[in-house]
Amino acid sequence: MDNSIYIALSRQLAEFRDMHITANNIANTNTTGYQTEHLLFDSYLTHDINKGVRNKMSFANDIASYRNTETGSMQITGNELDMAIQGDAYFTVDTPLGVRYTRAGNFKVSPTGTLITDEGYPVLDTGGQTINFPEDVTKVEVGENGNLKVNDEDFGSLGIAQFANSQLLERAGNRLYRTDAPSQPAEGVRVLQGMLEGANVKPVLELTHMMDVARSVEGTAKFIEAVYDLERKTSNIWAKQS
Repeated sequence: MDNSIYIALSRQLAEFRDMHITANNIANTNTTGYQTEHLLFDSYLTHDINKGVRNKMSFANDIASYRNTETGSMQITGNELDMAIQGDAYFTVDTPLGVRYTRAGNFKVSPTGTLITDEGYPVLDTGGQTINFPEDVTKVEVGENGNLKVNDEDFGSLGIAQFANSQLLERAGNRLYRTDAPSQPAEGVRVLQGMLEGANVKPVLELTHMMDVARSVEGTAKFIEAVYDLERKTSNIWAKQS
């Protein structure tokens, strides 16, 4: 196969992944606390030895993806169990697979009195324990530093995790993240009660990017088809002359 086809295919594979990530961003436009993901591209240089001549070839390489950690728009709900974090930090929750982190603060109380996420995972406090409200709870207050008051009495504090490099968090679903990196006390962040953080997706930009990628994929496919057609014609000419 012609080297130009290999190079074109490497670009097309990277574009397919870019399209998948962009489509996922668009699908989560209304997902609470969702952070958009983008792809990083680089070129991969190698050599092709053809008849003793070392030819340099540059392949497309989608080396990694990164998240946009910009805070999404805040939406007032008035629900005392809805919470949002302003700043680069995360709520900590307990899942069957271990501790996970999330920006989605649409919490609720389980039938047993445990504060849980929308998916049913217990929310953790600063000591890594679940938060269990008493049966007679009538009022829940959340301070900007995450401190809780239940029925006007102090009741622990939400576990707010911050990381030296939040890009090290791996996506474990659309709203959960995992990491083995140690967390640190949150600084420069505020917890807002009665509010939710919307997704930081910019739908118009994502749709425009998807259309650009789709046109690029189409153009690459036409190039590959043209090279194949040229090789077929060349083979036919050689066959007739032999």
